[in-house]
Amino acid sequence: MNDAPAGGRSGGTELRLVVWQFVRIMVQLEIVSRVRGDKRGPSIYRDWRSAWVEVDRTLDRLGKTDADAFSDLMMNQEVVLRCHDRTQINEVTRTAENVVAQIDELLRDARGDGQREEDLQYERREMKALVRQLRNLGRPSGGAHRAQGKGKPGGKGKPAGKGKPAARGKPGGRKPARPARSAGSSGPPSRPRRARKPKA
Repeated sequence: MNDAPAGGRSGGTELRLVVWQFVRIMVQLEIVSRVRGDKRGPSIYRDWRSAWVEVDRTLDRLGKTDADAFSDLMMNQEVVLRCHDRTQINEVTRTAENVVAQIDELLRDARGDGQREEDLQYERREMKALVRQLRNLGRPSGGAHRAQGKGKPGGKGKPAGKGKPAARGKPGGRKPARPARSAGSSGPPSRPRRARKPKA
């Protein structure tokens, strides 16, 4: 992906979100911002919006032209962002919690569909791990100035800059579905799908 705009102000706390998590979070923030209005909506949405628009447009383009590149961007790349203060960290935390609640509802609807349940359980585990990291950062004694979207993967690629995707150290081997939204539209994205292992 080409260079994307910066996704926040200088200083503060660095966050590294896997692109599919960034998509989920920004869709939720976008909905809240539309309901409340730009001035009363979450400040983190305004700070990250330029990065969001660029990532969303790129996913939309790749979804139509290059399925492999789309999968790599969604599952094996991270967006490097910043939260200006603890208030913004808490905004992201609440949004991630809302995503987990949404996935719980989808899981109830998916009972009996083994593959769908497995995919949603994966999303739920990763989002809950992210929520735990964000809660720790949001505490007065949070200490660390960095959060990563998936546990503590090793060998991270060099950040491409604020709001720009950076290569993850180890591919996740999962193939997501194309998001069901593009820049300027509403509604949650389609769930990421894990790639099936080829039969021997």
